Amino acid sequence: MKDRSSRKTGLVCFGITALTMLFCKGVQAQVKLEYKFPEEKKLVYKTTSKLHQSLTFMGMEVERSEDRFVIESFTTGKRRGDSTLPIAKKVESLRVEMALPDGKLVYDTADPKATVDTPGHAFLRDMFKLAGDVAYTIVLDEHKKVKAVEGTEIFKEKIEKLDPTTRESVRDVYAAEAFKRGFEEQLQILPDVLARPGEPWERTQVIETGDGQTLSFRKKYEYAGMEKRADKTLDKLSCKVLEVKNNTNPNTNLPLKPTKSDLKVESSDGKILFDREQGHVVSASERIRIKGNITYSAGGMEVQTAVDLSIETNVELQPISK
Repeated sequence: MKDRSSRKTGLVCFGITALTMLFCKGVQAQVKLEYKFPEEKKLVYKTTSKLHQSLTFMGMEVERSEDRFVIESFTTGKRRGDSTLPIAKKVESLRVEMALPDGKLVYDTADPKATVDTPGHAFLRDMFKLAGDVAYTIVLDEHKKVKAVEGTEIFKEKIEKLDPTTRESVRDVYAAEAFKRGFEEQLQILPDVLARPGEPWERTQVIETGDGQTLSFRKKYEYAGMEKRADKTLDKLSCKVLEVKNNTNPNTNLPLKPTKSDLKVESSDGKILFDREQGHVVSASERIRIKGNITYSAGGMEVQTAVDLSIETNVELQPISK
């Protein structure tokens, strides 16, 4: 009787221990990921992107490629009297190397003497100069929501000095609303609830292409555990583009306007490493290939263009020199 009772007690204890282990394992698999913005903190990121685009229309194939290297800083200031928090974004340096069918362009903020082999593409120098001068301030409220974007008036002044076609192409790219949306999209890559393996969430990212169009990406994110980087263990997120849409600003005055498209995601993969303790991204990489057709309207005629676009992006947090 005593032996049977002991065995029963042992089974109960074993059951409790097993449940406890399972419970603890479940708890450990749930993590809370959130951005943190400590006052007077500066983060610097280096972004390297490679783009290759092939357009085929009326039997002709036109290719272009672009390598872009950007250093950007994000400096959080002191909280203001109304509880808002300013975060100043600034492009510290920009280098662009672009290969076009009839020439090559190199622009570098460190060397203002950019080279343009063909006069027909001289307007690109103005566009890249504008990109290299980016500086504005995002203002967050007490709930980490974007309340305002400050310092964008200077862009309006610079854009007005450009030729009409270039001005029309970049107006939406440097609008306060575009900066606001971009920052909010970055904040929203994290899940709204505790992150768990096998429980994906979706987000939408919109990119201004600078020609009166936007590309809208529907992405799926998933928590993928931990990864060791140097002396830190970071949270890893996987990312995949599920759908892409091409949209046109109905108010654009550009002579060539897209009327319809059937772009598809040919392939996609991405990874983000997030520092949970510090509350910021340490690195992010993404590759995507898009194929399909876009129909343009010009002078009452419609022309179908076959598109093959590949984009590869790598972002790395940089050490701050003291």
